[in-house]
Amino acid sequence: MSSSRPMSMGIGYATWVALALFLLASVGFSLGLFYMSDPNMHTEDKFKMAQLGVSILSIAGGIVAFVLALLQYRKSEQWKRFEFIASELKDLESDPAVQNALLMIDWGTREINLFLRPDPCDNDLIEITRDIQWKALLPHTLKKKYPEYKASDTSSDEAVGKGASERRFTPIEARIRDSYDTFLTKLDRLYSFIDSKLISAEELDPFIRYWVDAITKNEHPEADTIWRCILLTYVDFYGYTGVQSLLKCYGRNVDPAGPIYSLLRGTMQDRVLAERLLEVI
Repeated sequence: MSSSRPMSMGIGYATWVALALFLLASVGFSLGLFYMSDPNMHTEDKFKMAQLGVSILSIAGGIVAFVLALLQYRKSEQWKRFEFIASELKDLESDPAVQNALLMIDWGTREINLFLRPDPCDNDLIEITRDIQWKALLPHTLKKKYPEYKASDTSSDEAVGKGASERRFTPIEARIRDSYDTFLTKLDRLYSFIDSKLISAEELDPFIRYWVDAITKNEHPEADTIWRCILLTYVDFYGYTGVQSLLKCYGRNVDPAGPIYSLLRGTMQDRVLAERLLEVI
């Protein structure tokens, strides 16, 4: 995991070294004054010792000033980084599509304003279940090849996305995919900031850990295993490599060959679907 701790430790060591040098210089200067009070010492020697003492104090003072300035700069930079993170997270969480994706991740069944109607009434809310989600998130190749995964209500199907002639989704499924795409794209963006050293995974951790766990921890396997496995399949199939790398920052390897995905696929009750996922991973 990336961290700013080594730099902080380095600054801490530098501070102590600077203080030690300053104390040594102060003690040395005091001793110099003591020896300079010796009546047997020549005036020229006293002058040279005084010059040396002043030089030592100047150097030590300069080091202390530099370290203090560095500490102030570091503090300012840290605030700027936190402000940047806060701005990015505010942008993420204020996006209505992302809000819907987070609701779908957080709830097994939830009524959602999926079509983002302004001032929605009860009739505008659609009940979204885990079963509806995973069928919507199936890779389009499986959706096309196995018609049994097509939603039963197909009266208003519409083609969406690239390769529209080859894959068809209901409007509800399309909206679910759009919501997840928006969310995953923003996670990709967050990882790009970590990768470029603009922020660290440790700084982002308090704000994103809940969602990392929600995506990767299978605490309710009887209800969530298929959905979670399909979601991670979706991430891999559609090339959200930044999401995979972001989750790795927090010790969650969700690559198809990794332990999390393998365990999910291996414990799916629908063994036919589990085998079919091998076709796309």
